[in-house]
Amino acid sequence: MRQFKFNGSSDSGVFEWLLQRVSGVILILVIFIHFFSMLKSGDWGLKKIVLGPLFAFGIFHTLNGFKMITDDYVSSTIWRAIILAIYWIVGVTLTVLALGVVSSL
Repeated sequence: MRQFKFNGSSDSGVFEWLLQRVSGVILILVIFIHFFSMLKSGDWGLKKIVLGPLFAFGIFHTLNGFKMITDDYVSSTIWRAIILAIYWIVGVTLTVLALGVVSSL
């Protein structure tokens, strides 16, 4: 069995961890504002104002979580870089598509 070699420091990933928590809290707030505005107005309510941040923070939160999982379980730096590049491509694509949806409402 191969021994695990620790390559990071004790504070590696702290900034990403903090951003994950902050984006989660923002998502919860935006979702509550969105749903309560729908209930109050009987329509979509604040569509463009709320859906933009909802898509942006939702995509960021999801892909940042995937990055954290990749950092934890992929030990090869080459594979980690390839997977991170795929995350960026997916994130930019989804953001462009989401902005197109929000702007058409």
